[in-house]
Amino acid sequence: MEEDRSAKFSPSKLDVYKNCPRRYQYRYVDGISRRRKTPETTLGTAVHSAFEELYTLVTGGRTPSLAEVSVVFDKAFDEGWDESVQLKDKRFTRDDWRKVGHDCVRLYYSAHSPFTSDRTVAVEKRVGFPLPVEGREYRIEGFVDRLSLASDGVFEIHDYKTSKSLPSQEYVDSDWQLALYELAVRREWPDAKDVRLKWHYVRHGKTMVSVRDEAARERLRSAAAALVAEIKHDHAFEPRQGPLCDWCEYKDLCPLFSHPEKVAAMTAPERRKDDGVKLVDALAELEEKRRRLKDELKALDREKEDLDGRLADWAQAAAVSVVEGSQAQASVTVKDEIHLPTKTHESEKHAELEAEARRSPLWGDVSRLDPHALLDGVRAKRWSAELLACAESLLERYGRRVTARAVRLRRRRGADEE
Repeated sequence: MEEDRSAKFSPSKLDVYKNCPRRYQYRYVDGISRRRKTPETTLGTAVHSAFEELYTLVTGGRTPSLAEVSVVFDKAFDEGWDESVQLKDKRFTRDDWRKVGHDCVRLYYSAHSPFTSDRTVAVEKRVGFPLPVEGREYRIEGFVDRLSLASDGVFEIHDYKTSKSLPSQEYVDSDWQLALYELAVRREWPDAKDVRLKWHYVRHGKTMVSVRDEAARERLRSAAAALVAEIKHDHAFEPRQGPLCDWCEYKDLCPLFSHPEKVAAMTAPERRKDDGVKLVDALAELEEKRRRLKDELKALDREKEDLDGRLADWAQAAAVSVVEGSQAQASVTVKDEIHLPTKTHESEKHAELEAEARRSPLWGDVSRLDPHALLDGVRAKRWSAELLACAESLLERYGRRVTARAVRLRRRRGADEE
């Protein structure tokens, strides 16, 4: 059985497991190193490089111009964009993505220049803290994009986001990446006055802020420990299908996608020869036949219901209960019935009837609402006059009189030989 032997976990590593245990297995247990390069990842890396250089220079006492920061972005973008970048949406070119990056840099630079509202403590800083889990100690570690001290003495953990969607406040308040980094910061600086978590959604020029109290931090620590324990006990790493599957770099290995990926790369003649394709096609054809037969059976049932009705009408008009045919005979039964409301049909009326029956003297004999017992008791007149009157009243007010007609066909012996 596969087993995770990790001693260190980053928030992104834990997120991989939460989203799909099988992807976690491929990357961290089996050690299959793959990274799918997309325009989004290339853009994010280049923007981070630009801001890292920006604050490195600011910390050194020099404030670079917007043009200088944009040059750093361009260099990182050009180094990152190569033939391995997978363009999912062909409508947008490399130049379109470069323009998005320039807009991100410009919006952020304009909003925060001259970069004197806080003091940068560290850029791309590794932080971490120990996490006891089931008698063993693990570490939670990761890199903070930027750590700063605000003018009010509060530590601020900054994260740059280049995603095109802007999340709700509820979403960032539940995000645990920066919150885990907060636990590390508080451990490294125990005298920290407070810590603010700040996400810079640079496409939108919008900064989202969240502050966690002590109770929230304890819940987070417990949740992280529980997740690490779950990983350590997991030996199956079952795949979990979700919206991130389209971006997964292991689709050709995943049992949910490996065969579809293989078939997608085949030519038409190759697909026709594939055993899996042939079996699924045969099953699909069989299911279509079953569907058609079900439709035919429904039509036959409707036709039979119509014939039963016509035959019952004829038998009643002729005052007979058995009707003879060439090869069979039909028995026709007609009786009047009273249908009471049930929990499945007319549930509210059923509840009213049961409540009234409970209050009546009948409930001693009918310990639960049994329509058959009620009807049989009235027909057999097995109760006293008072109880009988009560039962008849319930049937009259809650019952629905229907005429039930049943037709049973019986073939005559030897009819097939005639």
